[in-house]
Amino acid sequence: MDASEYGDLESLSLDALAPRERILKIASELFYRNSVHTVGIDRIIAESGVAKMTFYKHFPSKANLVATYLRHKSALWFDMLATATEQAGPVPLDRVLAVFDALNESFRAPTFRGCPFVRGLAEFGPDAETPEVQATLAAYFQDLHDFVVSLIHPLKLKNQGSVVVQILALIQGSLVNAQAMRGGVETLATRDAAKMLIEAAVERG
Repeated sequence: MDASEYGDLESLSLDALAPRERILKIASELFYRNSVHTVGIDRIIAESGVAKMTFYKHFPSKANLVATYLRHKSALWFDMLATATEQAGPVPLDRVLAVFDALNESFRAPTFRGCPFVRGLAEFGPDAETPEVQATLAAYFQDLHDFVVSLIHPLKLKNQGSVVVQILALIQGSLVNAQAMRGGVETLATRDAAKMLIEAAVERG
């Protein structure tokens, strides 16, 4: 999934966007800054400057808008990770650690409000009647798992599955810690933990 699928929402002003992108830009800002359940459709319509009919033409329900918002966030996230790991060069360990460097940078941004997917799990639990949202959340976590597998695989570890689970736990733990503690220092410790974990696994591999 490519972030360009959703238009240049991050850099363009609201006036420069088509109605669908205006709606998505406002919804993304409000959902992420506040929460999905506290932001109503009427507020999104008012702040995006579109007619209600236009809104429902592009997004037949709030659940559909939420799922689109999450797919947009997922595309941005994986674009960031792909850029970071590519810039790290060909050494597999460096590519894994680049994930934590990228996280540390994002945690320092004043707009950081935690992981939208972890927050989404809390807002859309197993009893929620929003299958599109839940499927989008499930797809994100599967994509993150597959991405980590792609980074770990070149290391040729015998216990690859276990290392993947542990790296995922470090990533998710750093996301939650950064939201709770509002800083990037703890992420550097998590990066060190990932490095020690992999180096130990290489020695056993």
